[in-house]
Amino acid sequence: MLILALFFISVELTLGKLKVIGPEELKQELAQNNGEIVFSIANFGNVPWGRRLSGTLDISNPIEACTAINQTVKSHFVLIKRGGCSFVTKVRNAQNAGYQLAIIEDNKVEIIENITMSDDGTGYGLQIPSIFISKSDGEILTKYLKMPKANSETDQIQLLIKFDVRQQKSVEALFALSILSGETYKFLREFRPYYEKLKNEEFNFTILYPLYQIIPNPDRPIDYQNCISYGKYCSPDPDGLGVGTGQMIVEETLRQLCIFNQSIDKWFDYMQSFRDNCTSAQQYEICSPKVQLEVGIENQKVEKCIRDQQSTLSFVLRNETHNYKQNSILEDQLTLWNTAGVQSLPGIIINHQDYLGQITGANVFLDICYSFETPPESCGNYVDGYIFQTDSSTNLYLTIAIIIVVMVIFFVLLFCVYTKLIRKEFKESSQAQVNEMVTQYIQFYESKDKKSKEAI
Repeated sequence: MLILALFFISVELTLGKLKVIGPEELKQELAQNNGEIVFSIANFGNVPWGRRLSGTLDISNPIEACTAINQTVKSHFVLIKRGGCSFVTKVRNAQNAGYQLAIIEDNKVEIIENITMSDDGTGYGLQIPSIFISKSDGEILTKYLKMPKANSETDQIQLLIKFDVRQQKSVEALFALSILSGETYKFLREFRPYYEKLKNEEFNFTILYPLYQIIPNPDRPIDYQNCISYGKYCSPDPDGLGVGTGQMIVEETLRQLCIFNQSIDKWFDYMQSFRDNCTSAQQYEICSPKVQLEVGIENQKVEKCIRDQQSTLSFVLRNETHNYKQNSILEDQLTLWNTAGVQSLPGIIINHQDYLGQITGANVFLDICYSFETPPESCGNYVDGYIFQTDSSTNLYLTIAIIIVVMVIFFVLLFCVYTKLIRKEFKESSQAQVNEMVTQYIQFYESKDKKSKEAI
């Protein structure tokens, strides 16, 4: 079972390295890191996982990019200073200016691994990726960008970035979801058709819901309104001072997990209908069986699943025995929640590596496809057809190869045509000479024959 395999595997934070490939003096200044700059990736925008981008670097004007910035002329990347406005605002201004990657430089000294560029709630429409680099690396780039250049073309900063994924023969994913989040249901609706393409491939995913404990091993008969089993399994209050409680969320979590374990297809159907029909936590207990019936799920099997995963434990207080339920499904969820390191909801982990960027069905599907050692046929058209700025060095080699092939074909055809024309001309010339010789020969014999007759 995938959830057990994930228990004690630490999730790799999505960090990468930005390679400076020119000019040489800048590479030498960054030589202690082999000309590489460590970065972290924002959790918004479309990240081209498994692919490379290369291009030249501009500096933003104004530097903090809180208003419209200079339009790109030839550069693909832009360097922006942190501060003054949200990360999303900066990246949107970079996108509007025509850049394909925004590089945000920190404005203070801190560890890059501790910083995540978060969505301010308005980043859904962003198409370009963005990364975050340290203050020290940003200052080196800024200093060079502001230096007078003898040749504006050859002295530009050339960068290469690769968005690595962990590739495996069989892809494993974890989807961290929230029953209360509209973004969760939106993602599931978008991902459903892509799951249909992947369901017969070497792909598996499990689901994770946010739970917490007040008391791991209850010893007091205290009924917490946001928990079941005397505080052993809890969920945040769904509506503050409203009538909904975390206990209602825990109970619905159990139902959804049992449905998922029985049939992923039915679970997708259930989640869509549940979102449309069960609008408040206090309705869940009555609404859920109706939705199960609607999508063809046997409620009795769901209730049996919940019972089968439970065992009765007890504690004695003042000579009185108190019983409570321990549920193995919820135990797994608690363990996984504490080890997965999910940073936001919905959250995606693929091959034990955090997915960052805009969470849409198409984006996650592409990341899954690139996470295969060999992408299956169901990924082929989508992976090959994904349009994005690619490594210009790769394009250069490909262009040169194409030019060479075209030139070879051209010269071969030219040689063939030339040879054919020469043969044709030679044949025509030879035929003309033969005809002339034959004509002369005939005339010679006719003249000789005439002379013979006159002599007689």
